[in-house]
Amino acid sequence: MPKRRRFQRPVGDRRYRKIFFIASEGSKTEPTYFSVFNDTKSVIHVKCLKSRHDSAPPQVLKRMERHIKQEGLKSTDEAWLVVDKDSWTDEQLAELYGWSEGADKYGFALSNPKWV
Repeated sequence: MPKRRRFQRPVGDRRYRKIFFIASEGSKTEPTYFSVFNDTKSVIHVKCLKSRHDSAPPQVLKRMERHIKQEGLKSTDEAWLVVDKDSWTDEQLAELYGWSEGADKYGFALSNPKWV
């Protein structure tokens, strides 16, 4: 009678990749900038939320709020708003900053390349 072979499935730890969801003004350059983090060996993954040319700060915030409402966030994931200073008013930017203060996993990044 032939011997039965025992098959064992290798058991290992599957590493969870923390996901950063980013809503930004730009639909072309920002996803390119952040794609550098999406290496298969990286412990993080960045997903830029798609836009339809709505780049004003209120639209960036609405896009993120819509995503969180529809998809939710895991406890280790983060949601970030990324905008340039450009000609946006302090009130518009303060709204985004205020939103980021609402939870530990929310963030706000402001670039100001012309500021010296």
